[in-house]
Amino acid sequence: MVSFGLDTTYSSLHPVLKGDNPDNSFSEVPYEKGFQTLTYLESLVGATQFREFLRYYINANFLTSITTVELRHTWEQWVEENYSAVDTNRILGASNWEDWIFKSTLDPSNSLDFSTPEGADAQALANAYIALGGKSSPANY
Repeated sequence: MVSFGLDTTYSSLHPVLKGDNPDNSFSEVPYEKGFQTLTYLESLVGATQFREFLRYYINANFLTSITTVELRHTWEQWVEENYSAVDTNRILGASNWEDWIFKSTLDPSNSLDFSTPEGADAQALANAYIALGGKSSPANY
């Protein structure tokens, strides 16, 4: 997203071509930002409930072409069917679709943390190898 620039729609999930060649908008953005969007939605309801939503979504949309409009509609319908009125308003209010789909930001919620213990271990191991300058391996490796 940074290589496109955060001031262009090509860094959003809804690129606006305005006569530009569509090939100029192809990138990893839809995959990465799409992943972040789904992870954010999962954070609103929890992993178990989100798996239930995915089952619902697939059953509601199999064998059809869909857009973010259908994704949002299915999400809102599922939330309304599975949560109290108060929880529905809280979840749907926090879903923040406009930012996730249309804004050219890395993480509109500024709340996602993709760090894991395994990632930290891998980073520490890489730093240990770099510190040794290729002359040997870190202890236990």
